[in-house]
Amino acid sequence: MDPVYFAHGYREREAPFAAHFGSLMQRVGFLASLDPPSNDVNAAKLERHLGYTTGTIAVLSDRSEGPSPHILFEISMCLRARKPLLVFLEDSIPDDIIPRGILRKRFSARSYFREMREHMHALEIFRTYVGQQPVPKYQAALQQRSCVLIGLTVIREDYQRKIVAVIEEKGYRPIVIDAAGETVIQKGEVHFETSNSSLAICCIDDKAPVSNYILGVVQDALVPTIVLTTNKDSPLSPDIPLEYQRRLIPAKEVDEGLSIIQQQIELFEEDFVELETEKVAEKYGQLLMLNASPLGEYTHDTRTHIVQEVTMGDKYITSGQVGAVGPGAHSHDLHFDQIWNQSAGEIDIVALSGELSRLREQLRSEAKTPAQDIAVAAVANAEVAARNGDGPKAMEWLHKSGKWAFDVATKIGVGVATAALKTALGI
Repeated sequence: MDPVYFAHGYREREAPFAAHFGSLMQRVGFLASLDPPSNDVNAAKLERHLGYTTGTIAVLSDRSEGPSPHILFEISMCLRARKPLLVFLEDSIPDDIIPRGILRKRFSARSYFREMREHMHALEIFRTYVGQQPVPKYQAALQQRSCVLIGLTVIREDYQRKIVAVIEEKGYRPIVIDAAGETVIQKGEVHFETSNSSLAICCIDDKAPVSNYILGVVQDALVPTIVLTTNKDSPLSPDIPLEYQRRLIPAKEVDEGLSIIQQQIELFEEDFVELETEKVAEKYGQLLMLNASPLGEYTHDTRTHIVQEVTMGDKYITSGQVGAVGPGAHSHDLHFDQIWNQSAGEIDIVALSGELSRLREQLRSEAKTPAQDIAVAAVANAEVAARNGDGPKAMEWLHKSGKWAFDVATKIGVGVATAALKTALGI
């Protein structure tokens, strides 16, 4: 089956839509490929993945604050790449949200499952356009993967050398664009090599015409691009989520700057998840509902948990944080029962209840963000479950509390709670 970039919302209300359209895509021979919710993303990661797929199918649902700017960015990215695009829009969204000319089909939040015939028709049109055997990329992957480095001449030389060394250590052949004395219009072979690169890193502080020209080349060719700046006042677009814009690196603290660049490359290299069957698509929808955040904020642990649950399928798991046990097992029901049964002899549930009370008070005093408020609530629910003698439910809530709760528990020395969190989070 052909992999298709599947863009959708992560909210609890949107999870059934993801399962519905992910299942329908299977019926016309598409493999829904997606990125589960996480706390961080960059444009390079999405660009890399779109390059592997035959096009994009997006599900744009309505929200009180308006449609997701992340999905709108993914739609815009597909338009830039000139790849096939199909958008399913909720029927309450205004007509001018996406550009005219895009293949689209409306759906109703109340009766989308009764509109299956219309949705299948749109998917079949998209399938016809894509064709049964999409054309592969011309002359791809003949050489070692490469990374185009643009605008580094504005950074001091020792900094430049270390950035190049990081690129080489990660297995990329560096292509350094030296803007000095270069004319703006470049030869065809320059276009060919840069547009077939695996990655581009650009410091936009360099205003040389050739640097801007090459940046345009890689962006037009959908080369995954990490954009950097050393200027904290470098302008940002109000219409694009911050995650997809330039990343600030310090001009003088080289080690800190290199760490930021390495983190961005690692994020870019993360794989997406593919919904290989209708059953997996439905399971993914269930996991979204179970892990949904009303504020749309997620931790990296959320992504890890969903990836593990989806990719393990019917394999038997006897340890760790993945909870699918045996064919047909309901992961949510069995996951935390299994974890508790494996650790119950080591965790005193009465002591756990008392220590979670202390942890909750500490978390409440330190919480500053909505995500941390959610962690406080999760620990409070775990405390109630422990007090009621429900070990599996306590572990489930501790899993939702995240890494921050574990770090604070370690800091204040609540040993039983720390051990329970470590087990629940799979650390």
